[in-house]
Amino acid sequence: MTSSSAQPWIDLDVPASELRLDPTLTCGQAFRWKATGSSEWTCALWDHVIDLRQTQSSVQYRVLGQLPAARANVEEALRDYFQLHIKFDALCDAWAQTDPDFEQLRKTHVGVRTLRQPVVETLLVFIASSNNNIKRITMLADKLCQHYGQSITTEKGPFHTFPTLQRLNEDPDIEGTLSQLGFGYRAKYYAKTVSMLCSSHKDPEEFLLGLRTAPLDTARTELLKLSGVGPKVADCVCLMALDKSDAVPVDTHIWQVAQRRYVGRVLDPKEGPEMLKLLSQDHRDRAVALARQLKASKAPTSKTYEAAQQLFIHLFGDFAGWAQGLLFSGDLGQEPKKKPKPTPSKRKSTQSLPPANERKMRLRSNVKE
Repeated sequence: MTSSSAQPWIDLDVPASELRLDPTLTCGQAFRWKATGSSEWTCALWDHVIDLRQTQSSVQYRVLGQLPAARANVEEALRDYFQLHIKFDALCDAWAQTDPDFEQLRKTHVGVRTLRQPVVETLLVFIASSNNNIKRITMLADKLCQHYGQSITTEKGPFHTFPTLQRLNEDPDIEGTLSQLGFGYRAKYYAKTVSMLCSSHKDPEEFLLGLRTAPLDTARTELLKLSGVGPKVADCVCLMALDKSDAVPVDTHIWQVAQRRYVGRVLDPKEGPEMLKLLSQDHRDRAVALARQLKASKAPTSKTYEAAQQLFIHLFGDFAGWAQGLLFSGDLGQEPKKKPKPTPSKRKSTQSLPPANERKMRLRSNVKE
C-alpha cells in the first residue's frame, strides 16, 4: 500500500465541445472511473491515482497519489488516453455530410470521445462484458483490481491499479480464485487467456501493444485466438485499445441501428444517392449490396454482423468506430414512434422495451458471443 498527498489541479485546456467527462466515461467503454465529487472522476492508471474535473470551460486533472515506481508523464498520458489530437468537431462535420442527423447528435451529445485505453485492461475487462451490463462489469473489474492490483491510499480513499498479466499468471489457481470472486463461467476464460499469453510471449503486454501497428484483420485474428474473445469483444479491443478507429463492434443493438437508421435510406431512390454521394461508384454499389443483405435478414448472424460492420465503414470511413460510439451515446435518437396504447380490454400481452436509462446501461457492453 502506498499513500501520498494530492498535487495541484492542472488545466488540460480542452473545451467541452471536444471532451465531456460524464458521457465519455460512462458510455460503456471504460469501467473503473469513479464519480468522487461534483463533476469529478477518479481512477488508478499508469501507477498513479488521477483525479479529473469538468469545469465550465475545460477539463482539469491532478495526481492524488502514486506508486514509488510510477514514471508516466500524466498529462501526456491523458492527452493520449482521450486522443485529444483528433478533433471531434471535424469528425462530426464529415459524418454530417453522409447523415445530417449528426448535426443534432453533436449538439445533444457533445464531447463524447472514443478512448485509447491500456490494452491489457481493455482485453480483460471486455472478456467480462459478454452477456453482462455496465454495473456488473464494473463490479468484476473492481474485484480483479482489489485482489491482484496494488493499493494506493489517497484523500478520497484507496484505489487499486489494474494487474499485469504476469501478476495474474503468478496465481496457480486463477480460475478458482476468480470463481470465488464471482466471475462464474468467465473464470476459465481468464485462466486460459492469461496462460496462453504468458506462455507464448516473453512480454505478453508488448505483444498486445504490437497489434496497434498491425492491420485490423490481423489484430482481430490474433485476439480471436484467446479464450472468451468473440467478434464483438475483439472489435471493442481493436477500437478502444489498438488504434483501429474503423473497427465497428456490432451487437443486436447496432444491428438494429443499421436496419432502422440506414438500410432504408441507402436503398431509397431519392435519399440513397445523396447519402452515398461522397463514395466512389464501387463503394456505392457495395453499400447498396450490404443494405440489401441486411434488409433480407430477420436477425443478426455472423454474416449480417460483417455486413452491418462494413456498411458503417462504407458510410463513415476511417473513423466509423467513433461514429458508432456517438450513436450509442445518443441512444440513436431515432426510436420509432409508439402507437397509442390499446384499452385494457383489447390489450395484448407484449414485451416492452426497457426505459431509456436501462438501454443506455447496456450500450457497448451488452453482448452475446
